[in-house]
Amino acid sequence: MKKGASRSLWAVVLAAGQGTRMTKVTHLLCGKPLPKQFVPLLSERTLLQETMDRIGRQIPPERTVVVVAEGFEELARLQLREFRGVDVVAQPADLGTGPGVLLPLSHVLARDPRALVAVFPSDHHFVNVEPLRAAIAQAVVAADRAPAGLALLGAKADRPACDLGWIVPVPEADGITLVHRFVEKPAEHRARQLLAAGGLWNTMVMVGAGSAFWDLCLTHLPAQTRAFGPYVEWAATAEAGAWRGRVYRDLLPADFSRSVLQNATGLAAVPLVDAGWFDCGTPERLVEWLRSTTDRAGILPRLGPVMTGPSTAAQSATV
Repeated sequence: MKKGASRSLWAVVLAAGQGTRMTKVTHLLCGKPLPKQFVPLLSERTLLQETMDRIGRQIPPERTVVVVAEGFEELARLQLREFRGVDVVAQPADLGTGPGVLLPLSHVLARDPRALVAVFPSDHHFVNVEPLRAAIAQAVVAADRAPAGLALLGAKADRPACDLGWIVPVPEADGITLVHRFVEKPAEHRARQLLAAGGLWNTMVMVGAGSAFWDLCLTHLPAQTRAFGPYVEWAATAEAGAWRGRVYRDLLPADFSRSVLQNATGLAAVPLVDAGWFDCGTPERLVEWLRSTTDRAGILPRLGPVMTGPSTAAQSATV
């Protein structure tokens, strides 16, 4: 039996970022500097709600864990009240995406040790959802065949973006594509080389067995992963909050991309094509995106203070 057979697919939604780069934008739009995932930037739905809408047809709310910052748990629950059964988990401190992935992963493994897991950032926008769903399905298969048991979605690039991370893929003889290396925010000449060579933009959407995520973290983030080990036994109980506080008391910060992905070997890469993927990470990217659309929500006129000077977001992701 293949590793992925008869396993349920779970979702982890990363919504714990503080969004400091977007503070001016969110303040203008809603009157206070909320993290961008809680703000309706591109429609009447917040980015967090849009994320849940996208994944809901493949992964139900009762198999979805959303991690948020402790001070925004009430707001998150309010915005997600229509998604019955979703598990909202508040992290006691922002220690980077390493613990940010391990915390919700612990909740998944506590309820389903054999789970397949798809990880989604909550600050993305997709014009076309069906290509994303197809790529997730492909990633499940690719992860099952990849040596590391993990697959990343890479958006097909159409310009030499200097403000995004790139995946350099290499085809393998057995039909899957592996990650050769990562390149973070390259200079323009390097970005042009990557574009010409078929490089992909790293969406940070990842799929793999929960145990594969855990094993990679144990290899590259051993101290943090061992700290969460006992927590898995309590994550699905009423004692989870108290145990979570103990875990975070002495927990060290870590970045999942730099510490785990960039040091791992045998990761699969799955191209994401025609999805209209867009990273809403900076005001420049958001403004450039709105300029290319009809801006039905009327956001552009309200963003005058962040639109001064020439936009550099011509390099933003709009695949």
